[in-house]
Amino acid sequence: MPTLEVFDDIIDKSLQEKIKFDILNNDENFHWGFIDDITNTDNLAHTQKRPGFNHIFYQDSLRYCEHYSWMARDIVSPVIDKLKLETYQIFKSKTFLQVPLNLKDYTVDNAHVDMIRPHLVILYYVMDSDGDTIIYNNQWEKGETIKNSEETAKLLIKKKITPKQGRVIVFNGSYWHTAEQPKHNNRCVINSNITYEGINANV
Repeated sequence: MPTLEVFDDIIDKSLQEKIKFDILNNDENFHWGFIDDITNTDNLAHTQKRPGFNHIFYQDSLRYCEHYSWMARDIVSPVIDKLKLETYQIFKSKTFLQVPLNLKDYTVDNAHVDMIRPHLVILYYVMDSDGDTIIYNNQWEKGETIKNSEETAKLLIKKKITPKQGRVIVFNGSYWHTAEQPKHNNRCVINSNITYEGINANV
């Protein structure tokens, strides 16, 4: 399983533009779900809620959105080809939109893993933005949780990646990761969790 890869040239420019247009231009078929606070933190210094929106393409290996699930498939497929992986399955996939808030400093959400079964994360940036993705050196262990920002701050940072349209990050889903809250621009990503043949032997 790849530990961490960053690709800037794997998604065709025409596909990048179509995805951005379809997601961000209020198509009546593209329904956003509102989340009033994505932080889930007990750090009392962060008293301002940080809202966001999501739209689910796949959930539990089933297509949740018939009309737009092609986005997940068209992003995942060239990554699978590039990595020369065998038979794969999109277990979960959604697009997520964060809006900039008037915060003095960049703040991060609690570190997390997307799911506890072995998986690969394929994270695609829909647009240029601030709000870096942070991947930590630490890996999830059975029964482990990150409960607050103090525990997140103790983790060792492996890499910070700035959102750039068309950029794809691929990493082992057992690594703790998080994102900075954007201050200047909307931050929009498509996050896909995949499993593939032989994944358990590579974890």
